[in-house]
Amino acid sequence: ADLEATERSIEQRMTTNLSREKLELVNVELRPRSATVWLRNPTYGAPAQAIGRTARVMSRTLPDSVEEFIIVPTENGIPMSAVTMKRSDLEALENDAAVEMLARTSITDAYGRGTPEDLVTFPRFNWVVAPYFDYSGFDPDMPLRIDVGARVAASYEIRRNVVLSGELRKRVIGNLDEISRESESLLPRVRTDYRLYADEGDPFIRYLTLELYGRPAPELYSRVSVGYLERMYAGVSGEVLWKPADSRLAFGAELNYVRRRAYDGLFGLEENVTVDPVSGIEREIPDVNGHVSGYYAFGNGFHGQVDVGRYLAGDYGATFTLTREFANGWSVGAFATFTDVTEEEFGEGSFDKGIMLTIPLSAGTSRPSRTLSRQTIRSLQRDGGARLDVSSRLYDQVRTWHEPDVSNTWGRFWR
Repeated sequence: ADLEATERSIEQRMTTNLSREKLELVNVELRPRSATVWLRNPTYGAPAQAIGRTARVMSRTLPDSVEEFIIVPTENGIPMSAVTMKRSDLEALENDAAVEMLARTSITDAYGRGTPEDLVTFPRFNWVVAPYFDYSGFDPDMPLRIDVGARVAASYEIRRNVVLSGELRKRVIGNLDEISRESESLLPRVRTDYRLYADEGDPFIRYLTLELYGRPAPELYSRVSVGYLERMYAGVSGEVLWKPADSRLAFGAELNYVRRRAYDGLFGLEENVTVDPVSGIEREIPDVNGHVSGYYAFGNGFHGQVDVGRYLAGDYGATFTLTREFANGWSVGAFATFTDVTEEEFGEGSFDKGIMLTIPLSAGTSRPSRTLSRQTIRSLQRDGGARLDVSSRLYDQVRTWHEPDVSNTWGRFWR
C-alpha cells in the first residue's frame, strides 16, 4: 500500500511539473533503479527541447535511487522511440555543451513499450479557431487569386490511437471562386475541376476522417484513414512505414481507394467520372491509387524523398523531392513529377513541379509552437502527376523522434 501511495504521489508530481513545462505525462513506470516516462509534446518544435525538459523534471521528481531515465515520446498514441540516459550524466554535464550529453544518450526503437493504462482519460476533445488563406497562382487571366477566411479544426481522441478529426472553412473575402479559365486537359479532371469546388464550396469541410495508428512490428508504423480525406476526395487510405530509430533511411507504402466529393464541399459524393466542358468527353477516374516511397536524411538539414506509383488520373510515374530544413524550424524544398503522360496530354507546363515553404508559427511569436504553415508554390495545377493530399502521412511524425532529427536539435536540450 505504501508503495502504491508513493507511486501515485510521484505520478501526480510528474504530471504537475511536466504541465508547467507545457508537456503532458501519458504514463510513468517505476522500477528500483529505472523509470520510464511516456510523453506527449504539444508545444516544442525542437524534439530535443521536449526531451531535455522532461529529463530535468524526472531528475527533480524521482527518488534518488532511480539512475536510468527512459523517455518514450508518443504521437497519436503510438510510441515513437525510447531515449535513454543516466541521471548521473544529466547532473554532471548540466553546465557542459549539449553535445556531451548527446554522446551519452541512446535513441532506440520503442516497439513493445506500449503503456497498458494511460493516466490521460479518454475520450479527449480539442478544437481551435484560426484564420486561413488559400491561393492560386500563374493564371494568365489573373496571376494571383487569394481567399482569406476562418477555419475551425477539432479532434476527438476516442482511444489512445484512434482519432476523429475535421476542419471546416468559411471564406470571408477572396476571388478564387472567380476562376473562369477552362483547362484543356486530355486526362480525367482530377485537379482542374478545382474551380468548381472553389465556386460552390463556401463553407466547406476541408477534411473529416477517422484514423487508426499502430505499431504492427519492430521498426514498422501504420495508419488507416477513413472519411473525407481532402477537399476533392473521400475514401480509405492505408499506409505502412519502415523506419529504424537510428537510420537515415526509411521506406513506406500507401494504397488509397477514392471517390470524388461533391462540389459544395459538404457530405455528398459523386461518381468517379468527369466531363470535359469543351468536347463533352467523359473520362473515368480510377478508384485506386498509391505509391511506394523512399526517404533519406542526407545531413545538414537535407532530406530526399522519391515516390513511385499510380496517381489520381491513372498515370504512372515518380515524384522527386529535396528539402532543406533549418535550425529555426523553417524549411524550403522543391519537387518534380514525371509520369507516362505526354506533354500534349498534360498541357501547359509539361510536367508537375513546385516549391514548398514551411514556416513555424513560433517564427512570428516568442512562444514555442509545433504549428507549421505549409505552402506549395506551383504553376497552374494540372491533372497529370496529381497525388492525393493526405495530411497525416507517417514519415514526418516518426522521424521527428528518431535520428538524425533529435541530434540536429540537440543544441536546445538544455533550454
